[in-house]
Amino acid sequence: MTTLEFSGVAKSYGRKSVLADVSVTFATGLTLLTGPSGAGKSTLLRIVASAERPDRGTISWDGVPLPTARTALRRTLGYAPQAVDLPEDLTAREFALHMAVLKGLDRKAADLQFGAITEAIGLHADINRRIATFSGGMRRRLIFAQALLGAPRLLALDEPTAELDGETARQVGRLILEQARTAAVVMTTHLAEELAPEASAILRVEQGRVTSA
Repeated sequence: MTTLEFSGVAKSYGRKSVLADVSVTFATGLTLLTGPSGAGKSTLLRIVASAERPDRGTISWDGVPLPTARTALRRTLGYAPQAVDLPEDLTAREFALHMAVLKGLDRKAADLQFGAITEAIGLHADINRRIATFSGGMRRRLIFAQALLGAPRLLALDEPTAELDGETARQVGRLILEQARTAAVVMTTHLAEELAPEASAILRVEQGRVTSA
């Protein structure tokens, strides 16, 4: 079973403590992060995705501590942040294949998978358009689609259903549940109540602490 274990993790920005003494294990299945805006959910996800390092504490991936396991973790990571600067001059397909190369994936296999994912979430007809022409919802779907490339064992998803219409959001939710069968999926979403019955764990982030909801 996939496991990402935090022990005593803390993060501050200047004098502001965002996370304090976080000890939690993310295992195969869906973990939902809840809590008020600004509570530290996105910071926690960035640390999960090793996009940011904690000030204190230890993190282990499948029993091997970081930084030793950081390369292995990133090779099997899918990360969809809430905000990202996309290359406006590339088409969606070119961007996805670029990300596939960075992940060390076979281009042909990644292209086929990208086609299937975008078909499922209503983006396939636009994959050869330049990203500069994309709406907010289209960009959100593209960021989500690239996160699923390969067979990630760890998915960190920050509001992947934001700016999506109801049916598309539900389809994204269904794909996330499929991924959670074999991967550790950690996410924030406004569909928390809808996905809660399928979640392996629901955690609340508030005042720097992470507790079971």
